[in-house]
Amino acid sequence: MTMKAMLYAGVATAALLIANTAAADVFVEADITKHKDITVTENITINKTITLDVFVNVTPVKAAEATGIINQENYDNEACGNCAEKRDEMIDAENLNSGIVNVNQSSGNMNNQGNAVSVAVDFDVDPVPPPVTPPPGQPPTVDPNGGFANSQAHIEQINGDEDEEGEGNLVDTVNLLFRDALIEDSINNNEGIVNVNQSPGSMNNQANLVSVAVSFAVGGVALSEADLGQVNRHNDANESASNAVTTGDPLVGINKTAVITGSINGNTGIVNVNQASGNMANQANNVSAAAVIVGGSL
Repeated sequence: MTMKAMLYAGVATAALLIANTAAADVFVEADITKHKDITVTENITINKTITLDVFVNVTPVKAAEATGIINQENYDNEACGNCAEKRDEMIDAENLNSGIVNVNQSSGNMNNQGNAVSVAVDFDVDPVPPPVTPPPGQPPTVDPNGGFANSQAHIEQINGDEDEEGEGNLVDTVNLLFRDALIEDSINNNEGIVNVNQSPGSMNNQANLVSVAVSFAVGGVALSEADLGQVNRHNDANESASNAVTTGDPLVGINKTAVITGSINGNTGIVNVNQASGNMANQANNVSAAAVIVGGSL
């Protein structure tokens, strides 16, 4: 064998050895530690705009419109009573009434109290026949000769001047053993509209407002609106406080009670009641109602 042949044989043998080594099985064991931080940020913005236009094809031949307005202001007042106990009592009163009942009771100082009732009614002498029910699948018929009822009720109460630099109210009352407001066995079994205000306190605004509009017609439109605005600012209540005007003997605390027992039961209609034994409170009941009554008359 020549040298060259021996060299070729050696290379072939080495190649076979390399091939056999590459075909061997290999087992690998490994420990892998993996950390993953996931942050999800989700922003959702939903904007909805709804525009509702209502067109009523009715030409009213009659209308009932009622408007009630109450404005009360209480500012730049000073109450400096001493040993002047006050009590408002309503016992076994305002029962079994029919119609409209308005009551204001105040043994206190500088209280604004008001009851207002506004009613408007249009009616036919003869009952209005009810609308004819259309056959199934047919649109309802609209009688163009309908009625219109509109009611508005607005109350504004200001306790303390409404200007930023204005004067408020000052209560510097001392040495009162009690100040009581009591409604007992009262305002029961009434029919209609009942408004009651009671305040043995000082500088309170109390108001009851009822506005009603009614139209008796074959058809029509009823609109009702009620607004209430109340402001309370720049006021000081120093009853039996350490910085009271009165000096000398130790000041006596004031026990205040506002009690309603066995009252405001069995009524039919609208009942509004305000009761305050404190100071500088705004209290209001505001009712606005409008109705078109089909097929009826007064």
